[in-house]
Amino acid sequence: MDKERFSGYSEIIIAAILWSLVGIIAKQIHGMSTQAIIFYRVSFAFIIFLIVLLISGNLKIIKLREKRFYLFLFGILQVATMFTYFISIINASVSIAVLLLSTAPVYITIFSPLLLKEKTKKRELIALVLSILGILLIVDPGKLDFKPFSIGIIAGVASGIFYAFQIMTSKYASTTYSGYAQAFWSFVIATVILLPVGIEPIEVISNNFFYLIILAIFPTILAVSLYFNGLKKVKAQSASILGFIEPLSAVFFAVLILHEHISTLEMIGGALILAGAALITTDK
Repeated sequence: MDKERFSGYSEIIIAAILWSLVGIIAKQIHGMSTQAIIFYRVSFAFIIFLIVLLISGNLKIIKLREKRFYLFLFGILQVATMFTYFISIINASVSIAVLLLSTAPVYITIFSPLLLKEKTKKRELIALVLSILGILLIVDPGKLDFKPFSIGIIAGVASGIFYAFQIMTSKYASTTYSGYAQAFWSFVIATVILLPVGIEPIEVISNNFFYLIILAIFPTILAVSLYFNGLKKVKAQSASILGFIEPLSAVFFAVLILHEHISTLEMIGGALILAGAALITTDK
């Protein structure tokens, strides 16, 4: 395997692990609406990112070039994904929301050959099937209360579609912009969009300030930058399948930090996801 592809896989896997911390951190935030948490997550990420770029003298990496429209589209899709995902959590359940968001690789497998001219290999299809089976075992859909056409289900389906097109948009823009540039401008766009609905009283912010900063740095700045920088080096299909490591990591951290119980089915599901990731990241 060449070094660039290995680097891309590594960045995507680390990003998926960092993203899995969102639920753990969000549980420590109190008295804030969903849109407010998302707003301060992206606005603090924008401010911190800008300060780091100014101090390091690396403002040139976020310079706007051609394909500006796709940066704008990427930012809108990111906000749409976050909103529909949280709406699904609120109106359905975390398990249903995770399951439906995890359908994104299916849409990417269908559309990337048309939009990105990527060829789908047999091993990628096998990895996709293994990973989806793993998610099904972790979520255990037999225990879920599915209500067709409910707001939670519709929002969950939409989150998977939005996320798929976010990844494909990023892949197309990656020939011009690094993952860091895409992350920065997505934070700017998300902050502007969420500004009218995200403001909270200063005392609420001060009470949650530490966890909002942690949320902005690790599962936002670092995760988004690493994921979409890694996506520049690998196929969109492969990146989306490696994203299944996120719910697997979330289960691991829930057991480690929150002392939640893990079932045998969840362990088998985790093994299947790791098997899918191994198929993607190793040569024949």
